[in-house]
Amino acid sequence: MKIDIILLPKETTAMDLSDTVCIVLDIFRATTSIVTGLANGCKAIAPALSIEDARTLASQMGPVLLAGERQSIKIEGYDLGNSPFEFCQDTVKDRSIVMTTTNGTIAIKATEGAYRTLIGSFVNAKAVCRQAKQYGKDIVIVCAGTDGLFSLEDTLCAGLLVQLLTAENDLIMTDSAQGAMLMYTAAKENLVAMAVKSRNGKRLYDIDRMNDVEYCLHADQFNIVPQYIEGKIVLDNQ
Repeated sequence: MKIDIILLPKETTAMDLSDTVCIVLDIFRATTSIVTGLANGCKAIAPALSIEDARTLASQMGPVLLAGERQSIKIEGYDLGNSPFEFCQDTVKDRSIVMTTTNGTIAIKATEGAYRTLIGSFVNAKAVCRQAKQYGKDIVIVCAGTDGLFSLEDTLCAGLLVQLLTAENDLIMTDSAQGAMLMYTAAKENLVAMAVKSRNGKRLYDIDRMNDVEYCLHADQFNIVPQYIEGKIVLDNQ
């Protein structure tokens, strides 16, 4: 088994993922919010690439909540933005959601050809690694990035996942996997201070969402593994 990290979703276009398990990361904040929502009883989350696509999906699915942001700001007229605190049980339990975000939903859709696509974050790190290993396939961690550029917080989480995946298994690591693990090891004692200096971290700090930053970096809050399958994200109950 091999573990690899790609730093931007566009790198998937040159890859054959059909026999690969993908773990998608968008730490600030899409995948963190998705994990939180599913943990709080949401039935399904359908990712959309654009506001127009979200509107079409919503009309096809029937009564849904609309969630999304552009540049960290809630889309006008939507029920939810992209903060995990909005995906609370009182709001999302037994509801379906259509979601479009600047980076995260693009990364999720980019893995549609994968053997499995799992939704990962700090908040379900151990659970998603445990599930990914069970398939016995090569693993590719897909970082969403920020506006088409490298994302520090996604790569730090990828490094944690590599550490967890290789702790008891003799997996082959690519250079990018080794590099991400080294980055996480160097930063883990001051994770919040490091991640808030990232482009997305600074943006959230500037709009007074430091509570989101801290929440998104709090590991292993949930023991669930959302899976993207047939256009929707649902709980993987395997």
